[in-house]
Amino acid sequence: MFKKIEKQILEFAKDTGLTERREIVHGTLYVKLHEEKECDHFHKVIRTFYKDQINKEGGVNMYAVGDEFAFDFVPEDREAPVFSDEEYSGKEGMMPDDIDKGIWSDFAEEGLMEDLPDDVDTLLELENEMKRGK
Repeated sequence: MFKKIEKQILEFAKDTGLTERREIVHGTLYVKLHEEKECDHFHKVIRTFYKDQINKEGGVNMYAVGDEFAFDFVPEDREAPVFSDEEYSGKEGMMPDDIDKGIWSDFAEEGLMEDLPDDVDTLLELENEMKRGK
């Protein structure tokens, strides 16, 4: 991601007043929120900013990483379906049921998550912390 765009995103994340700490590593925004329960609100706010100010055809995916949240900036067709029906109406292949289920429940329904070793999440979390110098 270009440094100018990264700077805009970091400044906006700070200006929301919802974050204690924020940084961008390899194009992913990592934030520590004042209150974890505000994660969905922050996701919506950062997504709106990104679509309005940076990339109208983009989207933002959110992931929990320990006590932080990671936000990936992706093309619109790769965005996880987590927003209201209105925002996804008319999108090819998107049905209201898809929005309620989310991506991970699709994997769980098909039994795809059962084959992963128990320590994969721990290893991924440690790798992310090492990248951030923790």
